Amino acid sequence: MDVLTRAAGRAADAVAAIPPQDRGTEVGRGEGGDTTLVIDRDSEAAIIRVLEEAHTQGLRFDLISEEIGYRSFGGGGAVVIVDPIDGSRNARRGLPEFAVSLAVTDGPRLSDTRVGVLRHLGTGETVVAVRGEGVRVDGAPIHRRDYRGLWLAVVEGASPRRLEAAMEHLGHTSRVRSLGSLALSIEYVALGRLDGLAVLRPGRVVDIAAALLIAHEAGVIVTDEHGMPLDATADMEWRGAMAVARVQGDVPALTAAVRAALEAGARLPPAAAP
Repeated sequence: MDVLTRAAGRAADAVAAIPPQDRGTEVGRGEGGDTTLVIDRDSEAAIIRVLEEAHTQGLRFDLISEEIGYRSFGGGGAVVIVDPIDGSRNARRGLPEFAVSLAVTDGPRLSDTRVGVLRHLGTGETVVAVRGEGVRVDGAPIHRRDYRGLWLAVVEGASPRRLEAAMEHLGHTSRVRSLGSLALSIEYVALGRLDGLAVLRPGRVVDIAAALLIAHEAGVIVTDEHGMPLDATADMEWRGAMAVARVQGDVPALTAAVRAALEAGARLPPAAAP
């Protein structure tokens, strides 16, 4: 946890040093398949420097990161999973919902994750989960709002056609948000700031690793599009849709929204550049 929180802090410092007008400059394409921006590159470089320091002090692990892909720091069974910026499009446009996501697994699946850290770069808030020890926000235990229904839902991957299909199953909600950051959307449901999440297009392991541990430690429900408990292999290849609910009673509507959106998305033309 100390290494990950230090890495998140260094990444935040690196991002703060980039002039806002330069954050969205394209500098290549990452191993995850998306365009790499200056903000992605500099955040990842800051994180890797901390990991290199930890390795010289005796820690052994492998790395999966959105931009550089795989890198070994001596093996040893642990895997560090990094998304240097989740919500890059927001950062590019000057919107505040973007975060650094870091997690460590001690096995081949995300259910083996033992530490997760999300650093919200718009607010400076740091959320940490340790397996079996709960969740802390800026060092304090979480205090979730009481659940009073699926009033404020959030969707991710919300192209107009996907969203139109999903809303046939979410019409009973009071309001719908789309943050543009899958990690933060999962975290906000876990913290009770939002009431449920439907992910309308498949996400990746680097997007969700830290947030899923936060969700599990907070006691919320995470499923695939069929309502089955979500797990994933800790690799660059996995893609999956999901729903996150505060109560079991909301799972059917959220997963129905996901399935409808996936079906609509299968008919979509390729996405235009951001």
